[in-house]
Amino acid sequence: MKNLNLVPACVPWSVVMISFLIAVPPEATANPKIEITWQDIVKLVDDHPQIGAGRHEIAAAHAAVDAERAAPNPSVEARAAYGKPIDNSASGIEWGLALSIPLGWIAQRNSRMDAAHAKVDVADAQTEALRRGVLLQLRVLFWTLVYSQERVGALGDLDGQMATLSATVRRRVEEGEVRPVEATRVEVEAEKVAGELEVAELAMIASRAALATWLGSDDGERLVAVADLTQLPGPITMELARKRAAKHPTLDAARARVNALEANVTVERRARVPSFAVEVFTDHGLDRRAYGAGLAIELPLWNWNTGNIQRSQQMLAAQKNKLESERIDLEIRAIEAQSQCQAGTMLATRYNKRILPRAESAARVIERTYQLGETTLLEVIDARRTLLETRGQFLSTLAQAQIDCSRLRAIAGEESQ
Repeated sequence: MKNLNLVPACVPWSVVMISFLIAVPPEATANPKIEITWQDIVKLVDDHPQIGAGRHEIAAAHAAVDAERAAPNPSVEARAAYGKPIDNSASGIEWGLALSIPLGWIAQRNSRMDAAHAKVDVADAQTEALRRGVLLQLRVLFWTLVYSQERVGALGDLDGQMATLSATVRRRVEEGEVRPVEATRVEVEAEKVAGELEVAELAMIASRAALATWLGSDDGERLVAVADLTQLPGPITMELARKRAAKHPTLDAARARVNALEANVTVERRARVPSFAVEVFTDHGLDRRAYGAGLAIELPLWNWNTGNIQRSQQMLAAQKNKLESERIDLEIRAIEAQSQCQAGTMLATRYNKRILPRAESAARVIERTYQLGETTLLEVIDARRTLLETRGQFLSTLAQAQIDCSRLRAIAGEESQ
């Protein structure tokens, strides 16, 4: 993955992934797996189609600023007529030209520019929010794959241990130390573990395919996520989470919309100023030549733009309410995410330091005493089953804690770490 930072940003997402797959070092070709870390994904995320769409929207918003900056074009009027004097003297063609330069737009230009700049801020903030959302979705898929891999590994280890236990039971049956039914019991338990291993492998294949699809690759079978599931992120306090939530790009976008609507209110108010245009003209008739200038002014007799002003004011008030609602919603999400992250981390730590070591120790002791003939096979199977469930719960708790903490860090703006 070291070569990913050499790929130009303009290269399409799918081409980036194909280039990465082709650019595997020669010494790695013997290994059928492609290892990918979270930092590798972060390097690729800016080439994702959704982020590309956001960049195009930003460019469109900048183009809108240029459009508002431009002055409207003048208009030219040409007219011609066949003229015949009343005294029946010589007739001929009469013609005239008029150049009209509109100036009414000057009153609204600054406020329109302010609205256009605010829309650029909206596009910037929306793209950043979109990037965080894409990173979070990829993070969930990444940790789901890591969990699936760990689950398959744990079940594979247990499957091997069950094979060893089955051999021990068969030997004791052959030596007449235990009844033959015990061999059947351990075989049934071994089949259960083998079945769970097959299901876990199918889930891992699906997780690989999902992550590969998001990354734009069709080589998901070779994808391996490299991460330590037990390495939980450091804590973020409730106060810091709420403070970071107040700076979320979703709120920045909402604030920018408020600014745009405030500028739009100003535009509508200034639209009350009568528009006018300066005109210069020349007329060529049969008996005269005329040159002059004129001023055209709109007469606001029937409409003072009251409806548009009220509409823009109400839209502004609605957006301010939406901003407050989004602020409250984000703060609540930050509180919930911080609580879930902290609770998941605490539970995973308890499993790691207290619950799982005891379950492993109990399983080892009971299996050893069975080999010495001091306990029954049912107790061994029960201890093994308890260990399997405990390991599964531990891995599930770790994965959920990673995902919950990822949601918290997405709100706090630290998801790329």
